[in-house]
Amino acid sequence: MRVRRMVAGAAAVALAGGAAVAGAGVADAAPRGPVYFSAAGFNCAIAPSGNVGCDLNGSVPVQQSLGIGKVSIYLPFGVRQILIDSPWLPAHPGLGIGTPFTLPGGNPSIDKVGVPSGSGATSGSKVSYAGSSCSTGFHGSFSCVGPGGHGFSYYISIATS
Repeated sequence: MRVRRMVAGAAAVALAGGAAVAGAGVADAAPRGPVYFSAAGFNCAIAPSGNVGCDLNGSVPVQQSLGIGKVSIYLPFGVRQILIDSPWLPAHPGLGIGTPFTLPGGNPSIDKVGVPSGSGATSGSKVSYAGSSCSTGFHGSFSCVGPGGHGFSYYISIATS
């Protein structure tokens, strides 16, 4: 009887130790660096700090406007990056050189990195990390929200008459 109790006790300790190791593996699986993904012509990264940066695909810079209150101010120069990196600033153009938010060979699709979100016409994928999130949605729209709740939205529409 005493031997059986010792064996049962040893088995319980072994299981507890195995559970601790298994738990450590789950914790180790969490990203330690930026999370990279692509969507709607953007290659983006969300840093462990929650900062969001996106490189715009294409060789031609695009026109950007900043919304301040109810006023849109168009920038007189094209931009290649969009940043959300301060809780007190709106999303703004990045003036860096190169493509710092793009992995060699390109970023994986948000569909592979993120989780499904929405339904019907608003269905898409969402990546959330370090308090920030980016998602696709209604007819290919793309948006990100970062520190301080600031963000940007991208949507292409064609109007005909």
